[in-house]
Amino acid sequence: MPFIAPWTGENVPSPAAMATRLGRAGYGIGYADEYGIADRVRGALWVRVPVKPGAGGPLLGRIHALRQRQAMTHMLCQGCGQPTVGGRADQRHLFLTASATGRPVAEGEKTVSPPSCAGCALEAVQEGLPSGRRYVAVLVEHAVVWGVAGIVYSPHTLAPVLRDVGNEFTLVAYDDPRLPWTLACREVVALHGCTAVDLRDLSERTPA
Repeated sequence: MPFIAPWTGENVPSPAAMATRLGRAGYGIGYADEYGIADRVRGALWVRVPVKPGAGGPLLGRIHALRQRQAMTHMLCQGCGQPTVGGRADQRHLFLTASATGRPVAEGEKTVSPPSCAGCALEAVQEGLPSGRRYVAVLVEHAVVWGVAGIVYSPHTLAPVLRDVGNEFTLVAYDDPRLPWTLACREVVALHGCTAVDLRDLSERTPA
């Protein structure tokens, strides 16, 4: 069971009531019963999700918002939840992302996929992905916090703004003026110092 996957007992409850709030960055969305630091990180309002790991059955292929953010913040493996810091002699992190084309990860590319340890990456590659998608792997020197992926709300109607077809969420940088109007669902990092990894060479120990 992947660390960032939710369980059936963690089904998201009915959306909390939204309101317009005046914050440090000006007006934006907020919960009518906002808890402060429990609901906001770096000024972004986060979706509320139950935390009951192990309750019910696993929902493979989905992502638990809080554990995804924890994995990004602390560089935890998205599979086993263990720290990836210090896992390699060169201190780089292994990122495994799904791709429709197999194109290598570009310098500065943004991702919502947390890092992986070598063992979990190998297991994921062996299990494969649904038809038409494949994994690409990259060793990264620095994963820099960039922003969030979430739902942007209209300042005028408090209704969600339509997203591009095929995109579940909108990417919003932490310095984007839309951030106060965004309900964050994923942490986004920018990948720097990228070296592509050939999946054929991926073994129990990632290449140094």
